[in-house]
Amino acid sequence: MPLSVRLALRELRGGLSGFYVFILCIALGVTAIATVGTVTGALQDSIARQGQIILGGDVAASVVHRRANEQERAVFARFGTVSEVGTMRAMGLRPDGDAQVLIGVKAVDKAYPLYGNFELEGDRSLREALAEPNTAVVEQGLLDRLDLEVGDKVKLGESLLEITGVIALEPDRLSGGAAFGPRLLTTIPTLQGTGLLAPGTLIDWRYRVAFPASADEERIAAFREAIDTELENSGFEVRDRTDPSPQITRAVNRLSSFLTLVGLAALLIGGIGVANAISAFVARKRKSAAIYKAIGASTGLTLTSFALQVLMVAALGIVVGLIAGSLIPIVLDRAFADLLPIQIDLSLQPGALVLAAAYGLLTALAFILWPLGRAGQIRPAELLREEITEQKSWPPRAFITGSVMSALALAGLAIWLSEVRLIAAITVVGIGVVFAIFLGVGRLIRGLAARTPRPRQPEMALALANIGGPAGLTITLALSLGAGLALLTMIALTDTSLRGELQTDLPENAPSQFFLGIPKERFSDFSRIIADNAPSAELNTAPMLRGRITAIDGTPTSEIDAPQDAQWVLDGDRGITYSEKLPEHSEVVAGEWWGPDHEGEPLVSFEDELARQLGIEVGDTLTVNVLGREITARVANLRTVAWERLSINFVMIFSPNALENAPYRVLATLNWPEGRNAEAENAALRAITANFPTVTAVTVRDVLQSVGRVLEQVMTAIRVAASLTLIAGVIVLAGAFATVQRRRVYEAVVLKVLGAQRRNIVMAHILEYVLMAVAVAVFAAGLGAAGAWLLVTFVLGVDFTFSALALVQAGVLAVLLMVIFGSIGTLQVLGAKAAPYLRSE
Repeated sequence: MPLSVRLALRELRGGLSGFYVFILCIALGVTAIATVGTVTGALQDSIARQGQIILGGDVAASVVHRRANEQERAVFARFGTVSEVGTMRAMGLRPDGDAQVLIGVKAVDKAYPLYGNFELEGDRSLREALAEPNTAVVEQGLLDRLDLEVGDKVKLGESLLEITGVIALEPDRLSGGAAFGPRLLTTIPTLQGTGLLAPGTLIDWRYRVAFPASADEERIAAFREAIDTELENSGFEVRDRTDPSPQITRAVNRLSSFLTLVGLAALLIGGIGVANAISAFVARKRKSAAIYKAIGASTGLTLTSFALQVLMVAALGIVVGLIAGSLIPIVLDRAFADLLPIQIDLSLQPGALVLAAAYGLLTALAFILWPLGRAGQIRPAELLREEITEQKSWPPRAFITGSVMSALALAGLAIWLSEVRLIAAITVVGIGVVFAIFLGVGRLIRGLAARTPRPRQPEMALALANIGGPAGLTITLALSLGAGLALLTMIALTDTSLRGELQTDLPENAPSQFFLGIPKERFSDFSRIIADNAPSAELNTAPMLRGRITAIDGTPTSEIDAPQDAQWVLDGDRGITYSEKLPEHSEVVAGEWWGPDHEGEPLVSFEDELARQLGIEVGDTLTVNVLGREITARVANLRTVAWERLSINFVMIFSPNALENAPYRVLATLNWPEGRNAEAENAALRAITANFPTVTAVTVRDVLQSVGRVLEQVMTAIRVAASLTLIAGVIVLAGAFATVQRRRVYEAVVLKVLGAQRRNIVMAHILEYVLMAVAVAVFAAGLGAAGAWLLVTFVLGVDFTFSALALVQAGVLAVLLMVIFGSIGTLQVLGAKAAPYLRSE
């Protein structure tokens, strides 16, 4: 066994004293990253294994507005058993009309479900519950909202449906996307009798296919090829069991990237504790290093022995983190399994654990090599002098290179593995900038304290001396707590701004209600009812159709590699309209709007930001499939859209001559310029639903409340995740207090000998801690506020709302943490006997 290894093992026989903070710092970050990776991997594996159940088939072809014709059904049937499912939004009403609710309607055939089990409360099966015409099963939420029970009837369109069961489990619920209301499930013939399936109705028809048992990936590819060749331009969008819900997959990957970056931030903050621990370790080993050199050991042998010791300890921290990261998901699954939409099959995720170990090792190397390498360049006499001066030598070039390369590898790994690499790169750079800022803040506070004239009050003078001293806690405090406090402040202010937008700005500017699916031939009746029941309200309307972009400037959309943020425009059907006038709150930024009597080639206006992402310019052509008909229009202009106002607007607006002869339905909004009147709103809504049972009414206030609840859950989760950085900072702070404890005790002994009383020492320490905490908190609050303003204003595009409470919380938390840890240290200082320390000198 090499001598360096024997020396390292011999040194570690004395235990891990002095390394506990080191181990905790590494273990915390590794645990966070391993937990995120394990949960993400389990989710992805579960989605893949349950892909058939989630999708409802091995493949699914969907189309909007229309049902598949005989030719199309024949193509589907060649590949296996076919099930037809239609989903749409509609209004569910009590038979007496006293209450209504927006619901998600799902109509199925007798083959449904192809995979999985559809369960009702009780022992009844779905087939038994829907055996009779005009029957439906519903979610409990619909019964609660309408105050109904099983056996009662609910009005859907022009029909009264008997409620025959309550849904306990809908196996393919995730494949339907976001739900804005409780589910009502019935048969396709029953839905046809409600009058909701008029031309132009927004309904999504899906054709799920269950392959034979021997089917493989080649059959999926063959199905896609058949759709592309035999059913070209039919408008079908195809999904398969390997990715049954792209939105969920994308959301899981992005959440994983975010949480991994948070774990990385915690690791980096913990790296400060690692560096402090290594510096303390080197200080403890001065005598050992001197003895090694005195008996002829080389600097290389000494450094190798030291490096092996700390790497062994780092490996222990990584192993602890990996074990914790493997066990925590099991605990979370048992605690929150009922809240998840799918059953997660937890299993060991080797890739996630290897990645977490790599993050931990690179972080350890980045913070270990610099202080360790510097020790080899310092003579024993300089080591003794270094405790009171800050003239520290640079480490050898190899150690500098190793430290820098480890940091770059860490950043590169985080960016490369992220779902959105640009955001990851900005985050990594931001973390580096934040560290640099708080390093500067620590130096600034220390410099100001050192240059401040000493006051006559001895406690304050001693506090300033400790803050300004080279061996003080100022820089460690700024680095360890500053980043965490700034992040929490930014989250709090962002949350305040978003809540203000949802609770104040949007309700004031947004319409009261949206009405979808108004028959154009009955629009005059609709307008009359609004005029009779809401004479002071403002009615805005637009024709609405659905269309799918099939080509941009002659290039098929299937060949266009669009950015993820813009891909949704090319996926499936989008709402489109035509208009003579530019919509309110829009501005043409390129090209010109067409005249009121435009004739000639069809023209289209496109939203500016999406146009830039898709590379669309004025003069290009767009080919759109509308109800099976290909329409090619030239881009006449690009315009801005104030989406946050929730007024009527579309990504694509055509000139009237392009679409005015197509079958369409009317979209309308109702505004109350003189202020909200709940009674009048409800009266108008009841009148519309009574006379237009097939029209869907969406109350904006209800939607905003739902969004607000989701936002609250998301922000709570983000706060919990971000608290990891603060926990890491607390561990570093505890380690820093432990590192300076011996010096504090010696200082207190000297002060006692000179006549200081216990209260003088306590007051000096409290003043030191409070002054440092307040100074760091002020900078953290300012940086957090600046970050929140940039995020809210330029990324989220909403008005920034200031909150004094969010700023104060940083200061309160910093002072509280410093006083708690400082008090523990001060009690130990006061309890120390003077004689042993004086004899040792």
